[in-house]
Amino acid sequence: MKRIILGIFLTVILGGTQASALEIQNSSAVNFSGYNGQPHSVTGAQSTGFWGSLSTNSAGNFSATYLGNESGYVNSFSFGSGGSLQESNSLGDTISMSVGTGLVDFSFSDNSGSGHTFANGDQQALPFGFVVLEGQTNQYGTFDYLLGFNDSYIGDGDYDDFVVGVNFVSAVPEPETYAMLLAGLGLLSFVAHRRKQNA
Repeated sequence: MKRIILGIFLTVILGGTQASALEIQNSSAVNFSGYNGQPHSVTGAQSTGFWGSLSTNSAGNFSATYLGNESGYVNSFSFGSGGSLQESNSLGDTISMSVGTGLVDFSFSDNSGSGHTFANGDQQALPFGFVVLEGQTNQYGTFDYLLGFNDSYIGDGDYDDFVVGVNFVSAVPEPETYAMLLAGLGLLSFVAHRRKQNA
């Protein structure tokens, strides 16, 4: 019995530290069409999202998973501190990095001419840039958000040229975790007290 209670207690406490604290800053809604190709086969149809920047309100781990592309250029997703996803990666490949509070340091780029890069936090230059799409669960995982990049080719604005799913796991327990900790300690104390009475 004691092992079961301890297992439940640890699951509640450790599970509580996994909350996401990833936010869209300076968001504005955008509608688009033509989202197709390989991302569509993984994520389903997409036609609405947000321009804006992704930031965190605590330190933690940020990860990105490659979900497909549909483009004429060769595009990629990179972390500022190293690590990247290319069109040559396999679907489902994931990279991650530790981040602090604030703007997450990542960018998308294409190989057109001298190459163009759009970093998280850059001013949207239509149609070049990325949109933040609703999170979802698909065959490659559960994601807080999807990011759809539109490269510098000016013939479309479909945000399917390079798509990643992103997650953020906070390293700081959320306030409700402390409440669960106290409740768990209370439960353990109650069980110990009852055992003493029955002994």
